[in-house]
Amino acid sequence: MTINRTLKTLLLVFMLAAFGTSTGCVYYNTFYNAKKSFNEAEKARKKKGGRPNSAQYKKAIEKALKVTDNYPHSKYYDDALYVLGVSYFYTEEFLKAERRLRELTIDYPESEFTKEAQLYLAKTKLELGDMEDAMGLFGNIFESKYSRDFKSEAAMALGEYNFEAEKYEEANKYLQAVRDSLGDDINKRKAQIYIADGYFNSFKFKDALGGYLQVLGMEPDKNDRYHALYRAALCSYRMQRINDGLGYLNDLIADQLYFDSLGALLLKVAEGYEYDDDLEMAEATYGQITNTIERKNYVGEAYYQLGLIYQYDYDNLKEAKDFYDKAVENARGSTVGTLALQRSSAIGKLETFSQAIQVDTAATQDTIDEMAYTQYLLAELYWFELNKPDSAIFELQYLIDSFSTAYDAPKAMIALSQMSREFYEDTTKADSLLKVALRRYPHSDYVPEALDLLGLRETAADTGYAAHYFRKAENFLVDEDRVDSALHYFQYVTDNFPDSKYYLHARFNTILTRELYQSPGDSSIILAYKEYADSFPNSEFAAEAQKRLRSAPKTKGAEVKEGGPQDSLLAEVEPEGNQGTTIEPEGGVSAYADYQQSLYIRPNGDTVALLDEEPVETIEPFVFPSEAYGMREEGFYLYFQVLLDFSGKVIDYVLKNRSEYEEINQRAERTVASLTFDPLAASKRVSDLNLPEDPEGRGHWFVYKFLIEKPDFLR
Repeated sequence: MTINRTLKTLLLVFMLAAFGTSTGCVYYNTFYNAKKSFNEAEKARKKKGGRPNSAQYKKAIEKALKVTDNYPHSKYYDDALYVLGVSYFYTEEFLKAERRLRELTIDYPESEFTKEAQLYLAKTKLELGDMEDAMGLFGNIFESKYSRDFKSEAAMALGEYNFEAEKYEEANKYLQAVRDSLGDDINKRKAQIYIADGYFNSFKFKDALGGYLQVLGMEPDKNDRYHALYRAALCSYRMQRINDGLGYLNDLIADQLYFDSLGALLLKVAEGYEYDDDLEMAEATYGQITNTIERKNYVGEAYYQLGLIYQYDYDNLKEAKDFYDKAVENARGSTVGTLALQRSSAIGKLETFSQAIQVDTAATQDTIDEMAYTQYLLAELYWFELNKPDSAIFELQYLIDSFSTAYDAPKAMIALSQMSREFYEDTTKADSLLKVALRRYPHSDYVPEALDLLGLRETAADTGYAAHYFRKAENFLVDEDRVDSALHYFQYVTDNFPDSKYYLHARFNTILTRELYQSPGDSSIILAYKEYADSFPNSEFAAEAQKRLRSAPKTKGAEVKEGGPQDSLLAEVEPEGNQGTTIEPEGGVSAYADYQQSLYIRPNGDTVALLDEEPVETIEPFVFPSEAYGMREEGFYLYFQVLLDFSGKVIDYVLKNRSEYEEINQRAERTVASLTFDPLAASKRVSDLNLPEDPEGRGHWFVYKFLIEKPDFLR
């Protein structure tokens, strides 16, 4: 019996020992396989110049997770954390990498993997955009006792970060450490390029040139050699060492490796000749580009530069225009093509503007105003677009002498004054011209501009012109509620300033004020609006008059309603003693409104309402085209029917009336197509007026009035 118990005990001990050994083997094998997969992934990455194989790292992750999940208290746990952190980094799972690496550095500060984990944690923070934390970690690595490779990587990261922040002196502290001691040959050259670029960006061209020449002595590859020589040429140009710059460029041109860049290099060579005032060689080089280079963007640039030479150096506008036209043909749609088109158009206008203008003694004032306006545009063309101030001054003086009664004559005197101030720096003459303009044209619309330039606004001299009385009328009406006084001054402007730009506005405001504050209850207001719209059909106030016609009150004292379907349908007018009868003066108000009414009707017969809201977003703003500079109107409306989706964005549109200038139409269409309106305001409009939904269920249609105005400098 004793012998049997002893044998059983020994057997039990043996079985327990065997079980423990088996469990340890399974655990170790799991870790061994994870580490093996990781080492294979690392070896492959280093062999491929740092490019990771994500599949191999994912295999390492799968095996390492078995260690951390099943054996969290093992002696290999920190090793497994490191495998996971680095593997997650190279599979771009940066949040997971950050969590594992942070766990390793905090919980296992004495681990043999902690230092390297700090580096990967810094790199992970960099990828996650946690720049402050990343730079702090890199700074700690750079300043502490880490291996040369670690310190090199940290210094390069710190240098690049400060370089991107344009802190070039701070960047150099780290970049020079990489270049002088820490980096391998590739990183040393990379750091030196950053150093040279920092000097270049800081306009320290002498230091930059030395830096780029140093790069050339560091066995650069194809791209680095091109960068160094090209930038060396630019530095030489900036330092007026043109021949040196040409030499660096010619070194690149002679190398067949850079054949694809020949066009760009020749453009820079030609630029050097221009800096050296060797226009003959510059022209020849640009000609070489146009004759031998296939890429159209280089050819377009060469033609554009030839245009500039012929315009500014040779003063040959005809040849310049020919070159600009060729630039447009070869570089259409590019910045150079756009600039060339603008310059060609400007020169082309001379054929219209610069024709000899003979003043006929029998010419009407309108004809004189038209000729003077053309003359003013010619002066502006010379000054702003052709850079010929002397010619601009001559044309302005001709306008003043030959068209003294023209609306724009005082404007010409003010412009001449400013040219004297800016071009000749003659303040005395400039002020004298302004004072002459005030004496000669005391009632002109341009008086306020002259007063501003002389510093006389809000003084005793600030009176006598249309805007002054128009402003008084508005102040009486809005601020003091004195309707009679407002009407007096609106009428004063109408009676005394028939040539002013405020004339039409004051005349319209007279009718509007009477309607809103002193409505007689008969058809006189409608007749006044009708007469106004017929007399001045192209003014912006004619459109407003037509709008008031559509919302005319039915009876005396009736409230004027605006907005909604009634905006698009003419209300019946029922004056006292004539209820139930539609008044149709001079052919019928209803007939007169047919055109305006059509703007508010969809093809399916639905009535739409005016969207009297400003857009909350405009992706493509409207730019007034130069082709329409000769437009006589100060401004007018284009009417669009626009379809808004639930977010307020324009998703479809129809232009209902068109300008005579097709470029205005096209640009307006692009702008309107890019608009977004407040969806809440649009939804409220739909709800208030019970507007019908688009038949296809895409949203709701509205009418939108798009104002076309001349730029200030054309007014």
